[in-house]
Amino acid sequence: MILAHGLGGRSDLPVPLWLALNAGAAAVLVSFLALTALWTRPRLRGAEGGRAVRLPVPRVALKVVGVLLLAGFLAVAWGGPSDVEHNPAPAWFYAWFWVGLVPVSLLFGPVWRLANPLRTLAAGLGRLVPRRELPAVGHWPAVVSLFAFLWLELASGFSDSVRVVAVFVTVYAVVHVVAGAVFGPGWFDRGDGFELYSVLVAALSPLGRRADGALVLRNPLDGLMTLQARSGLTPFVLLVLGSTVFDGLTRLPVWTSAQGTSVQELFGTSAAVGTVGLVVAVAATALAYAGAIRLTRPYLRRSVAAYDAFAHTLVPIMVGYTVAHYFSFAVFEGQRGWTALSGASVDYTLLSAGLIAAVQVGGIVLGHVLAVTSAHDRSLRDLRPGYERVGQYPMLALMVGCTAVGIALVSGV
Repeated sequence: MILAHGLGGRSDLPVPLWLALNAGAAAVLVSFLALTALWTRPRLRGAEGGRAVRLPVPRVALKVVGVLLLAGFLAVAWGGPSDVEHNPAPAWFYAWFWVGLVPVSLLFGPVWRLANPLRTLAAGLGRLVPRRELPAVGHWPAVVSLFAFLWLELASGFSDSVRVVAVFVTVYAVVHVVAGAVFGPGWFDRGDGFELYSVLVAALSPLGRRADGALVLRNPLDGLMTLQARSGLTPFVLLVLGSTVFDGLTRLPVWTSAQGTSVQELFGTSAAVGTVGLVVAVAATALAYAGAIRLTRPYLRRSVAAYDAFAHTLVPIMVGYTVAHYFSFAVFEGQRGWTALSGASVDYTLLSAGLIAAVQVGGIVLGHVLAVTSAHDRSLRDLRPGYERVGQYPMLALMVGCTAVGIALVSGV
């Protein structure tokens, strides 16, 4: 199974690495300068923005399709061949579902919330079990559940095992169906990592709900403003960002050479090395963000919760990094979803190295530009008068640095 999401080498970049780094950083800086000159008052309207539209939403059909797809997936994962070459279940799970959540959510909004088969099954089971009040846990259960998936995919060493994937999805489904039945549908907003991930990505969709419940066409940045910074939301986004950093690190020669050396001897197994690397990458990402917030805090109004104030601005970066690290993986590994059944081979000529590099670098840069725009608008609301510009410097420095690091990681240097 191909889990290499990076380019695999500097020579794959269509331009020299130094030029890509400088161009990416310059794009973020120029966008900031333009914003400070032309965007002098808050413009984003959040849940109040958008133009009402009439679109049919087949809720029942989505629920039925979701349950049928889950049943079909589990039947193939448990009953099909045990090798990945002849069983499409891993490709369906990683490429079709996990990566597919991004384009679907960007285009159609949080449709996974409607189609989520675990919600549907929990609603049925909920009629048979006593209901309890959902504790004030914020989004931390979603952080735990998504970390379990990311560990399986990136660090476990068993990501290409058909039966391990079957076990994971089965256990994940049982846990969340039972929790959803006991605590009600609100559990999935707080505890289902895949659903929360879809909702965050869908905040950038041009389709959304206004405060009065109407379906609207909106500025995607207005959608970001609607995100509620509950406890655990910022760590959730930082977890996704940190996992892509770790994924990029595993494509570097220094990581490859560390496997099988004294580093692996120190921790015992490659899974242990991967687990430590994943945790360290997430922790480093979180510390970088916390440091920028600490430097920003003196310029914020006293009523502003500094750590969560800019959580929504991280979402475009999260999406950009996801595109950068999974684009080629989705195209190539996604083909296994049908080649495993038909016996055909994967066509690796569909994408050139130059096109992959352009999409990866473009995704990172565009994500940071959108993040800078959203952060600028929020800064105009939350920074103390007279500090609207200087107060943005710490977050700007973080985003410029992240742009450079992101481009360097996908280059595979």
